[in-house]
Amino acid sequence: MRDTPHSETDRGQAYTLEGFVSAMIVLMAVLFALQSVVITPTTGGLADRTSKAQLEQEAQDALVIAANGTAANESMTLSEMVRYWNEGGDGEFHNADPEAGEGAYNTSNDSEFYQQTVLGQILRERFTERGLSYNVELIYQNESNEHESRYFVDQGKSAAVTASYTVPLYDSDNLTAPGYRDRELSESTNYPIPEAGSADGSELYNVVEVRVSVW
Repeated sequence: MRDTPHSETDRGQAYTLEGFVSAMIVLMAVLFALQSVVITPTTGGLADRTSKAQLEQEAQDALVIAANGTAANESMTLSEMVRYWNEGGDGEFHNADPEAGEGAYNTSNDSEFYQQTVLGQILRERFTERGLSYNVELIYQNESNEHESRYFVDQGKSAAVTASYTVPLYDSDNLTAPGYRDRELSESTNYPIPEAGSADGSELYNVVEVRVSVW
């Protein structure tokens, strides 16, 4: 067997090393490019105007569907949801989460908001399961015809897109929480939305804006 010259062996090793280094450089370049795509601010997320518009439309659609309900769905419409008030104890929305504040709901799977309302079921499917957060806020007039608000779902505050739907309430509407379904709004002792702004002889109790903020 003839011995391989030392210079040829060194040259072969150098070619192998150069090939390995080149492959590593190409791999690192590909990984860097992929990372750049992922962290680009306008790629998906709320930084993209198109994404914002889409989220706003989804929230608006959810409110419209929840306001009208369906014959096949026994869950509460927006109006019934707004009246889901339990006057017992300190007064709160029925089975609300004490940690959410003001008798509001959180978004755990066993929340009454998910279990009992059309809006909760839609928002869970469209937003919660995608890792998005949202608030549901009730805005209404007080006795002095000034606007006040109360959270129905409270997940904190952040930059958000919003959608809203207006729900009229009437004197003859009843509360919808168990144990109080025979009590009209005008007979309630601590319902947080007061009778306000109605003309003499009008059946209108108040008008509530249900606002969904998503981020």
